[in-house]
Amino acid sequence: MTDLSSDIVGLAAAAAAWAGQSAATRSALALETARTTAAVADAWVAAALAIKPAAGTAAGPTVRAEETATGPLVTLRLLLVTAGALADIGRTGLPRPPRPPRLAHRGSDAARIEVEVIPAHGPHGSLHDAAIFGGHSATVRCVDPGGVEAFARSWREEVARRPRAGGVALVLGAGNVTGLAPGDCINQIFEHGRAVLLKLHPLHAPLAPVLTAAFAPVVAAGLLAIHVGGPEVVEAAVAAPQLSHVHLTGGAAAFDAIVWGGGDRHGPPRLAQSITCELGNVTPWFIVPGRYSPRALARQADMVAASIVNNTSFNCIATKLVVTARSWEQREAFLGLVHQRLAAVPPRAAWYPGAAAAWATVAGRAAPADGTLPWAFRVGIDPAGDAELVEREWFVPVAAEVPLVADSIEAFCTRVHEFAARLPGSLAASVTKPDALAARDRARVELLVEHLAFGVVAVNTWSALGYSFGSVPWGGFPGATLAAPRSGIGFVHDPLFLPLVHNTILRAPLAPRLLPAWFPWHRHGTTLARGLVDVYAGIAQGGRGLWPLARLLPAVLTG
Repeated sequence: MTDLSSDIVGLAAAAAAWAGQSAATRSALALETARTTAAVADAWVAAALAIKPAAGTAAGPTVRAEETATGPLVTLRLLLVTAGALADIGRTGLPRPPRPPRLAHRGSDAARIEVEVIPAHGPHGSLHDAAIFGGHSATVRCVDPGGVEAFARSWREEVARRPRAGGVALVLGAGNVTGLAPGDCINQIFEHGRAVLLKLHPLHAPLAPVLTAAFAPVVAAGLLAIHVGGPEVVEAAVAAPQLSHVHLTGGAAAFDAIVWGGGDRHGPPRLAQSITCELGNVTPWFIVPGRYSPRALARQADMVAASIVNNTSFNCIATKLVVTARSWEQREAFLGLVHQRLAAVPPRAAWYPGAAAAWATVAGRAAPADGTLPWAFRVGIDPAGDAELVEREWFVPVAAEVPLVADSIEAFCTRVHEFAARLPGSLAASVTKPDALAARDRARVELLVEHLAFGVVAVNTWSALGYSFGSVPWGGFPGATLAAPRSGIGFVHDPLFLPLVHNTILRAPLAPRLLPAWFPWHRHGTTLARGLVDVYAGIAQGGRGLWPLARLLPAVLTG
C-alpha cells in the first residue's frame, strides 16, 4: 500500500474527472468490476474463512455458505443492479423499476409514493429474482412531493444531482461482514460520484489484496485506494483538505470519536466533512398473536433462530428481542421451537474482538474454555428489570423474548408502537403475522407495519434480506442528526437514485414451501451460494445465467 497523503491527492484528481462521466460510462465500469469480483470469489471466501476460525468445526460448511453469500455474492449482485440502473439512465434518463411508482394513501398525512424494487434487473436483463426470491416483494416508500408526476421530477433531479457530489470519501469498513465495506465503496463511487479511500478494519487485513483484485477496474481508474489501520489512518485522512465526506459502518463510540472527538455531543462538531453512517440496532422481531398452522409456526420459529445464528450473531441486524403477547395461546409452543432449533446448532468460535467477555457479561456466566459461544435465548424478560438487554446492542449470540400484556390485536399493536419507540435503534425490524385475521385486525396489523419507525420493516422474514437485494435503500429511519444519530444518517444501497426515501417494507410468505437457502441448517447452502455467484458471473459476462441456475434445482428442492 502506498503513502496515504499521495493516495488522497490522486483520488481527488480522479474524482474530478469521474464526476463528469456519463451514466453509460459509469455502467460499463460497474459491469467490468462485476466480472473481476466474480473472478476472485473463491479467494475472497478463503480469506474470510481465515479471519473466522470456524471452518474446521461442525459449523464449517455453514460458515462457508454465509461468507460466500455476504461477501462476493452480495457485492456482485449490487454491482449488477447498479450497472443496470445506470444503463437505464443512459437510455431514458431514469432507472426502470419493475412497475411504475404509485401513490398510496392519497390525501392523508400518510401519503407515500411507493416504488417496487424487486424483481431487479442488470444491464442485460433479468437477474432471475422470480426464481431466487419467489414470493418476496420490496416496496420503497418515499415522501409524497405532490403526486406521481411531482415525484418523477424529483427523481430526475436526484439522478442528475447525486452523482455530481464528487470529492473524496473516506469509507470506514466494519469488521464483522466482509461485504459491507465493498458495498459502501460501490455506493460512494457509483451513486455519489466520489473517489474512495477505504480503511479496512484490522480484522480484514487479509482481504486487502483480494479486494484490490476484485475492484481492479476501479483501482485502475484511480477511484479507490485501500489502507488497513486504526484511528491513526482516520486522523490523517480527515485532516487532508481534499477529503469531502466520511462514511462509517460501525458503532456509536466510533461515530462519537470521529464527529465529536470522543466527548459529549454538544457544541460544534470536530469533523469538518459531511458524514453518513450506519451504527447498528437492537433488532426486534414482533410476533403478532393469532392462530398459526403447525407448519407456519415452525417456519417462523426457524426464521427467528436463523437470524440469531447467522454470523454468530455478529450482525447489526441479528435478532435481539422477540416480542410476543403474554396471553398468546401458541407462545410456549413457538418459544419451544426456537429453543429446539438453537439447541441443534453447534456453537461457533468467538472470533470477534471482545466477544467472549461481552457474552459472559450478558449471559451471567463465563464463556466456555473451548473458545466457542453458545446460543442463549432468555424468555419472559421484563424490559425494566433487564434493561441491559433492551437498551444496548450486544454483539454476541444472546437474544431475549419480551412478552407484552395485550389481550387483543389492537392492544398488541398499540403496545408494540410504544415499545418500539423506546428502542435505541431504527435500522430494521421484522413482523410475523398470521394469514387468517379478521378484516379489522388485518387492517390494524397493516397500520402497525406501515408506521414502525425503522429503515426496513420485514413481514414474515428477516430484515437482512433487504440488504442482500441490493436495490433496497439501507439505513436508519430518517430524522437522525449528529447529536442523535440513532442507527445512522443517510442511506446506502440506493442504486435506483430514489429521492425522498422514507423506508422500505419487505414481504414474504408466512410458510415458504421450500427451505430458505440462508437457513444455517440448509444441507446445500454452500452449493446454492456458490452457484448464484456463477449465475451472476454469467450475466456479467453478457450471458443469461440460465444454465448455472438450472444446475441449482436439485439443491433447491432437497434442502
